Parts: sequence; structure tokens; C-alpha cells
Amino acid sequence: MAISPRDIIGVLMLTVWTVACAETTAPRDIVLGRQQVDAYLDQCTARYGYNPETSSGLGPHSLGAGEREWRECVYEAVEKFLIPKSLSPEVYRKAIAEDRQMTAAIASGKMTRSQRRERMQKLIEEIRRVEEANSAKLQQQALDRTWKEEVQRLQDITRRTLAPLTRP
Repeated sequence: MAISPRDIIGVLMLTVWTVACAETTAPRDIVLGRQQVDAYLDQCTARYGYNPETSSGLGPHSLGAGEREWRECVYEAVEKFLIPKSLSPEVYRKAIAEDRQMTAAIASGKMTRSQRRERMQKLIEEIRRVEEANSAKLQQQALDRTWKEEVQRLQDITRRTLAPLTRP
């Protein structure tokens, strides 16, 4: 059976399209982890009575009632649902450690709530960039692996197809 260049191109294009459209498991796991954290946050709010979205009126150096406990509950959610699914757990651990330090600094009057919020926004952006880079890396690795496998498969087919022609 002869393979035409058109067949080879068709198979390669199908392979590239399939891999490009396929989701890798890590980014999907991170999305699921974020959904689980969101659900857990509701439990933290119910358990400790603190909600950062409705806690206006606090002074710049004041912690809300139940805030420290609420934040510890959030850290627990991140440790339980995101860190195990991430290729870069250190960025989450860094954010948790910094948030603990900043919360203590607010309570001691060394930092304001708005300073912490600004820093946390930067840390969250850093996490987003790292996770996006991880996703792109995984997708490229999957594409490279599939490409190599497909090239090998086509070379094997070509060898088998041409083998009868090399016999005396």
C-alpha cells in the first residue's frame, strides 16, 4: 500500500489539531481546584462569620472579627485543593506565608489593609502567570511527544511499504 504525501500531510495535520485542541490534565485540575476553593470559602465564611467583601468600616490597622480564623481556613483550602494539583506549589505557599506575615503586620499597626490587598493582588497575578506558563509547557510537551510518535509511525509505514522494493 503506497502512502501519498497528501496522506502524510493529512495525518500530521489531524495529529497537530488533536493535540492542540486537547486539554492537559494539570490546567483542568487547577480549574477544578479553584472551584473547590470557592465552595470552601463559603464554608469558611459561615464558620467564622467573616466575609472580606462585606467587612467595610474596618480601620486600616484593624482585623475584622473572625478574620484571622477565616484566613487560616482559606489557607487550608488552598493547601487541600490547589497545592496538590499545581506544578508550582511553591508560589501558593509563598502567597500563604506572605499573607500570614502581612495579617500580623496589620494587627501590629505596621501595615495597612490596603497595602496587604495590593500585595495580594500582585501575588495572585504571579500565580496566574505561573499556572499559564505551566499549561503552555504541558501543551508543548504533549505536542512534541505526539509529533515524534507520529513521525516514527509514518517512518515505520514507509519502511514497510518500501521494503518489498529493496528485495532482489
